[in-house]
Amino acid sequence: MQSLRDFWDFIRTGQFRFYQERDLGLDLYHSGWPGILLILLMTICGAVFLLAIFHVIPERRHVVRLLLGLGLIAALTGVGTSYFHYKDLEKIAPLIIRNTAGPSPVTQEQVAAVVAVPLVVGGATLIGGGLGCLYMALFWATGKKKSNAATR
Repeated sequence: MQSLRDFWDFIRTGQFRFYQERDLGLDLYHSGWPGILLILLMTICGAVFLLAIFHVIPERRHVVRLLLGLGLIAALTGVGTSYFHYKDLEKIAPLIIRNTAGPSPVTQEQVAAVVAVPLVVGGATLIGGGLGCLYMALFWATGKKKSNAATR
């Protein structure tokens, strides 16, 4: 449990302004297969939302389950990836922190920001899925309302 607490303290000290100087897509790519999975989950979540807006997916409950499910999977993948990178930071740092994605981190806070990239992307996907569900709840008319409007 102490290791998990140290991980959250490490992430909280991150200097996230360092993202302005880095290419986050390459940082995710350098994170390995979990980073690529996060990019894929984020893309699928956006595609499901767009398909739902244009009623290609006709049932709201399917959209809600898909958006929240994809968001939860992305968030858990992001937390797990960042945690395992933190656990083996000495061995993994040359693999995930490369100069091709931008300048090398100088301080430990900048390293924490780079390690937290999968966590941030997974959390953003979950938040985006939640906002998509909120949008669907507010603006998607139910079948009963549509049938009443059609009979008038």
